[in-house]
Amino acid sequence: MSPRSTPTTSQSAWSGQPQEDQADLAALLELSQAMLGAQTAAEVEEVLTRLSVRLLETRYALFLRYWQEQDVLRVTTQAGQYAAELGTVLYRGQGLSWQAALGPEAVLRVHRDALPPQAVLQPGTPRQSALFAPLRTSGGRLLGILTVGRIAPDFTRRDETLLATFANAGTVTLERIYQTQQANATRDGALLALGLALEARDYETQGHTSRTVTLAQELGGRLGLEAAELDALRQGAYLHDIGKLSVPDSVLLKPGPLTPAERTVMQEHVRTGEALVRHIPTIPAGVLAVIRSHHERWDGQGYPDGLPGEAIPLLARIFAVVDVFDALTHQRPYHAARPIEEALALIRAEAGHHFDPAVVAAFLELLGDGASEPTPAPPTP
Repeated sequence: MSPRSTPTTSQSAWSGQPQEDQADLAALLELSQAMLGAQTAAEVEEVLTRLSVRLLETRYALFLRYWQEQDVLRVTTQAGQYAAELGTVLYRGQGLSWQAALGPEAVLRVHRDALPPQAVLQPGTPRQSALFAPLRTSGGRLLGILTVGRIAPDFTRRDETLLATFANAGTVTLERIYQTQQANATRDGALLALGLALEARDYETQGHTSRTVTLAQELGGRLGLEAAELDALRQGAYLHDIGKLSVPDSVLLKPGPLTPAERTVMQEHVRTGEALVRHIPTIPAGVLAVIRSHHERWDGQGYPDGLPGEAIPLLARIFAVVDVFDALTHQRPYHAARPIEEALALIRAEAGHHFDPAVVAAFLELLGDGASEPTPAPPTP
């Protein structure tokens, strides 16, 4: 055989396979690649319905998500030609979707000329054949139903196999997403508990942790942070003052000014906090940056490292504004709560001194105060 006639690896892999098999493999490859990029349940449902219509050449595809609390199936995603299915709710036992959910088949197949009485038909839709593929975990948990329909030609065994494979891929991806969400919820609960442990010492008003977490997320979103950065910012907000657990009450709760020695003890909490949190497995670097650097100042006069300007990590610059604002507007052992307008004026005055000016601008816009004129910085005594 001459070099010219030697088949490539790709050609060898495809040679001898029916064209239909090649199309099926291509469809499954496209589905698996799309599933890899799905990060939410809604994205999984969109991939399943969109690709079912295109790759199975169906008239429509619907995804009915199972809501365990209400014990219902609800149409949450649709693709192709459809009427008013989106939002339709099916109670247990109602319709062919529930028949598929409760039955043993991997795919329920119904011919358009043999629709049973329990079929739920939207007004104005033509009679069509349909396939129903339940998404069930290995433990038997129902996640939803993927259903497709078309008027002609009739569905084949190949169509059933492909839809069942699509449903299996969706099940695996949804399980991964739900497990990640559960792990994140457990983690956030643990981090919140640590923040509340600080509040229990009464050095901050109740709710400081939750408020700063929420406001930091909103500000980070306005500044265009990516999902991973927002996650690190949220974790950092939960843990930003964890090092204060090692600060004596005589310093932490002192109502008057701190002595130089006491101030040194207080400032050490950022290093202590960073050292403590480093022991949490897989903690993002951005979390450590928030803990260590949220008391740095734009003018380089902050602590613990005296970082100036953009040398301060961005997440720490963002959280610094949120932390100070919450401290100003709520009662503390060493000062009374200030009105929001007064606190915003102080934040605005410190842009370019204490805070990153761009972060301050975004913060003022977030709170609806961006149109106000800048307030001159108060004179240094």
